Amino acid sequence: MKRRLLLVAAGIILVSAIVTGALVGPALMENPGYVLIEIGGWRVQMSFMVLAGTVIGVWFLISLLVGLLRAPGRALRRFRAARERRDLDRGLLALSEGDWVRAERSLARAMKGSGATTSGYLAAARAAQGQAAPERRDQYLALADRRFGQRHFATALARARLLVGEGEPGAAIELLEQLHIKRPRHEGVLKLLLQSYQACDRWHDVRLLVPAIRKAGIVSTERAEELSSLAAARELESARDVGELSSVHQTMQRALKQRPETVAAFASRALELDRPELAENDLRRAIEATFDARLLDLYSRTDTGDRATRIRKCEQWLVDNPESADIHLALGRMYLDDRDDQKAREHLQIAVRKSPNPAAYAALGQVLDRAGLMESATQCYRNALRLEQGRAPDPLPLPNIDSSSGAQ
Repeated sequence: MKRRLLLVAAGIILVSAIVTGALVGPALMENPGYVLIEIGGWRVQMSFMVLAGTVIGVWFLISLLVGLLRAPGRALRRFRAARERRDLDRGLLALSEGDWVRAERSLARAMKGSGATTSGYLAAARAAQGQAAPERRDQYLALADRRFGQRHFATALARARLLVGEGEPGAAIELLEQLHIKRPRHEGVLKLLLQSYQACDRWHDVRLLVPAIRKAGIVSTERAEELSSLAAARELESARDVGELSSVHQTMQRALKQRPETVAAFASRALELDRPELAENDLRRAIEATFDARLLDLYSRTDTGDRATRIRKCEQWLVDNPESADIHLALGRMYLDDRDDQKAREHLQIAVRKSPNPAAYAALGQVLDRAGLMESATQCYRNALRLEQGRAPDPLPLPNIDSSSGAQ
């Protein structure tokens, strides 16, 4: 582009000179003018045309001489620039191959001359990081910043990315949060911030970051809901005591609290803290809204001293879902806790027949153990282990299983 502009300018000057010569030339031929130069005892006399020709000739000779004097320097600079480009190219290729030593050596040579670039310094910092050399990494990053006179967004983001890659997400979070304030919708910052929060188990921050990720178009609405549910569940599971559990649960939006994953996490942690009554109402509403086997399992294991009420509720659900093995399992467990072994056995036998699973066989084994049917109980425990190992269960030596099932 620059060469084209020079050619155009030269063409304009040449055309202008020709036109001017055509217009002024005849007049100068008739009256060439007279020039007298007197210096001390010297006197030079010539026409104007001769003087003009002399000036032009001298200017041309001087320009030619200056060009010849500058030629070696220009050639040297071109040679150095070509060498720096080769070093940069070699360094980037070595960096892509994971040859950190060769990459840093080539990039460092490329950055010594006038062709030093921010991207080159950032690449050299990546090569130094690959060699576990944080001091040299920070030096290259500082040199990249110096080109802007202050800390620049690109170099700060590169620093954060290197920290995350080095396994130091905690150190990167503060820097990333500052970048997030500057550019709230920057995709790279949001992704690194999400990754760092997850690595540091800062699930509250993950939950607060999800709306920004969704607005930036990084994830779909469905994926954003899944991520917020995961963050809420992990946040509830990490509650250290009942007070923190209740406080975290109250800060969540109503729609988030009603999701099955959130309800299950809240109920599970409340059960671990010996406060199952905190989640019983949430479990019941969630099961009635969306039948979920996990929630039903937690509901059957909560104990507020009013087991009869929960049993009646499960019996009502069984009327609406007579083929549900999960409800039979829940009823069997609650009757087992209530020491009503006959009903517990009936429901658990139906559960293992409809949907064999380790939990149902283990509970049925407890009932049979109480009844003194040691052989059958042992077989139930074996079947539970077989199912956990991915093998099919063996038939139970229960002569009245069909009759019991039919009675139910």
